[in-house]
Amino acid sequence: MALVSTANFPTYNILLLGETGVGKSTFINAFVNYLTFDDLLEAEKGELTFLISTKFTVTDDNFKPRTIHVGSNINTPVGASETQDPTDYVFNIGNAYIRLIDTPGIGDTRGSDQDTINFDKLLLHIGELNELHAICILLKPNEPRITVMFEYCIKQLLSRLEKSASQNIVFLFTNTRGTNYRPGETLTCLMELLEGIEKRPPYVKIPLSRDKIFCIDNESFRSLLVLKNGIHFNDAEKRSFIASWEQSSNECFRMITYISQLQPHKVQNTISINEARRLIIHLSQPLSDIAEMIQKNISVLQKKKDESQYCNNDVERLREQLKIPVEALQIEELTQPRTVCTAPSCCTVYEVNGQETYHHNKPCCEPCYLKYSSPTNTIVGAPELIYCQSMLSKTGSIPEIIKNGVRNFFYSLTNNTEQIYCTHCDCSYKLHKHIYYESHLVKTEIESETVKIQLKTKEDAKAAIEDFIQDIERRSAEYEEEQDIINKSTAKFAHFLQNNAITPYNDAYEYFLEYTIDREKSNWPLTDVNRIRMFEDMLRCYKEEKRTLDAALENARQTDMSKTSLITPQNVMETVSELYKLKYTGAKIKEMFDKQSRARRNEAQRQSEVKVETKRRSGIFNRIYNMFL
Repeated sequence: MALVSTANFPTYNILLLGETGVGKSTFINAFVNYLTFDDLLEAEKGELTFLISTKFTVTDDNFKPRTIHVGSNINTPVGASETQDPTDYVFNIGNAYIRLIDTPGIGDTRGSDQDTINFDKLLLHIGELNELHAICILLKPNEPRITVMFEYCIKQLLSRLEKSASQNIVFLFTNTRGTNYRPGETLTCLMELLEGIEKRPPYVKIPLSRDKIFCIDNESFRSLLVLKNGIHFNDAEKRSFIASWEQSSNECFRMITYISQLQPHKVQNTISINEARRLIIHLSQPLSDIAEMIQKNISVLQKKKDESQYCNNDVERLREQLKIPVEALQIEELTQPRTVCTAPSCCTVYEVNGQETYHHNKPCCEPCYLKYSSPTNTIVGAPELIYCQSMLSKTGSIPEIIKNGVRNFFYSLTNNTEQIYCTHCDCSYKLHKHIYYESHLVKTEIESETVKIQLKTKEDAKAAIEDFIQDIERRSAEYEEEQDIINKSTAKFAHFLQNNAITPYNDAYEYFLEYTIDREKSNWPLTDVNRIRMFEDMLRCYKEEKRTLDAALENARQTDMSKTSLITPQNVMETVSELYKLKYTGAKIKEMFDKQSRARRNEAQRQSEVKVETKRRSGIFNRIYNMFL
């Protein structure tokens, strides 16, 4: 649906974000009725407006459960986000528009893959807007400590926002009647979390003050629906709900007043950051695979060079050496993801051009749709792997751990998971990884045409050997140059993510290098010392490149605080394009990126929009109307 035309009047765009079940949809339903009725008693007698379907259970006077539902789409599974797609609700109030953007909740029980899909939908949705005036994070007031889920939800939200958006973040606490319309214990948790974000790169301060905190109570609106369904409250309860309605409507007016005075956040900043982020995430595994292939090829070429030097003037022996051995990646695109074990006992180790190559044996779980997945689940031992159907705890079944819903998503981070193993191969989940494609190293040979042409007589042999060795050295140097470009590119990507998003993204490439080194060291007595040394050099150079970029950024900040990063989204796009042009590995990087993207992708749906007309005008409506005159 096309955007409502607001060209002649200012439009205040407010993005609502929060954990599943926090009350975003209920708040929107309440907001339209705050604009319509002066108080709860007036609303009880009037015709309510329902913009979003609502369903909940209460007990009546006889303590029997009663299900209250209004609107359509009432068959949403328990724990799933009520809002399935981002939707705009546009209110015309005088000479201005207020656009509330409802979004699917974070922490959906369908898993963090669903969270990723929801964010992609959101980014596409807001891409048609020029600016956001506020990013309103909804929270419950009664969290006594920072739970892993609470921290995950906040950081997942912030990791998708460009840093300048921090000034437009406000906090709306729902259900605050029980905490006397104050943030409650959640405020302390929130302060600790935001202080932690400020102390770590990219050192973003998210202001938290009375002006940015708003406390409402969604229960007043729900109580109204209960009354409309013939369930009665005693006088004390009703007085409490009447006061709650008044408090909540006044807080909504205070919030709109504050937001209307903020400098809007430019949406394209966030869109470009996240497009760059998407590219980087989808390239991390392919670049890791390519790096390993390059190192093997360099080793093979060095071995070939050593062999060629012993040919002397033997023409026939040299003819046998004419072909330069190289390894190429053959990519098998999977129609469905799978979980595999990386333990030596579960891999077939064989030689390609004298180099050990690991291939996974039969998948431990295929197809494998992790209940909770993430862009980094391709890392060996990712916590999400405990939810693979093939995993079992020696102290209890994993399905038993997770059956109560999303809050147990982080069981692996808060409990001892040492006893969780795979029922297929009996190895720890920490030795497994989730894959979207299979890569196989295959042997190929490239004949040295230069040497072939000149190698006709014994007298030519000596010169031919020298030329052949030069061919090998040239190709090795070109491989090393491509590896250097890949190292610098991945360091640039990590630097970009660390210094642009409000919270940094996990460095999967560094983790890959460390894992590969550990794997080689544990492969005794077949340990390849030279290979370990090469990967250690790669890791050292990679970290050094990151340090150089970070130091340059810090120097720039000391001289010009407006410089938030030396790497821009445009730089990222240009770097990716340059990777695709690499002589030996560029086409393969592009192929792997495309195949992984197709495996992960689920296109976001186009946005929808609802234009809201109130049937009458409340006192709050008139106050906002007068403010915009």
